[in-house]
Amino acid sequence: MKNLVWLASYPRSGNTWFRIFLSSLFSGNLRGKNLNMLEVDMIANSRMMFDELTGLKSSEMTMKEINNLRPSVFKMLSDQISEPCYLKTHDRFFLNDDGLPVFPPENSMGCVYIIRNPLDVAVSNVLYFNRFVDEVISNMNCPDNSMHVSTFNLYPLLEERMGTWSEHAESWLRSGNSIHVMRYEDMVRNPFATFSATLEFLGLHFTDAEILQALSETSFENLKKSETEHGFKDKLQSSDAFFRNGKPGSWETVLTEAQIERITRDHHDVMARFGYIA
Repeated sequence: MKNLVWLASYPRSGNTWFRIFLSSLFSGNLRGKNLNMLEVDMIANSRMMFDELTGLKSSEMTMKEINNLRPSVFKMLSDQISEPCYLKTHDRFFLNDDGLPVFPPENSMGCVYIIRNPLDVAVSNVLYFNRFVDEVISNMNCPDNSMHVSTFNLYPLLEERMGTWSEHAESWLRSGNSIHVMRYEDMVRNPFATFSATLEFLGLHFTDAEILQALSETSFENLKKSETEHGFKDKLQSSDAFFRNGKPGSWETVLTEAQIERITRDHHDVMARFGYIA
């Protein structure tokens, strides 16, 4: 059954915001503005989900073994549900060692791909993960760039293979899935039209008033307030906050000319394709 919807993005691109928006629509509110109780809260890379569906302990397996089983895991998940299931992932689209897509097209309803200017992505990753700018820029152009890599397999999330920023976007665009792209900048500057178009792609029907209400509830100011009052389970312990600034263009006052030139050189073609450079 085609009922799995992938919410895919490179880290710090707006994926969580969109999930919170959907949760607000589906629930009618944000349950007292507590971000830790969301309707759309499934993670494609959940270790617990993998273990429960396979009956195996992923902590005793290699990532090669895990990725070879993941298509079957998603098929089992698809078979167990009747409604669309929205799954967040920072993985690029890739084939496992058996030559099969990790995200099985036969069970995929489509993909919402959320993209953000890599100049701002770099800044957000620097501040959130407490890393040096040049380290982040190097990682964004590293084909082997991954998150949640642990020798002891203790992370609650399975390894996410991002690859380069450009490769990440291109992999999903050529995945064969039905794809709808949301630019983070459009989400901020023209939210009603941008979010409404994505709902139409997903076949979800809400009134203009309901959409506007959800956008109001999930404004950046309200998300920051909720995180301050209730905390947010997705935030790293080492980070001051999950919702930091949210405004496009932060790179202009943070990155040096050399760093800007390096990012635009590394990712020129994809940046141009999505209107980030001429």
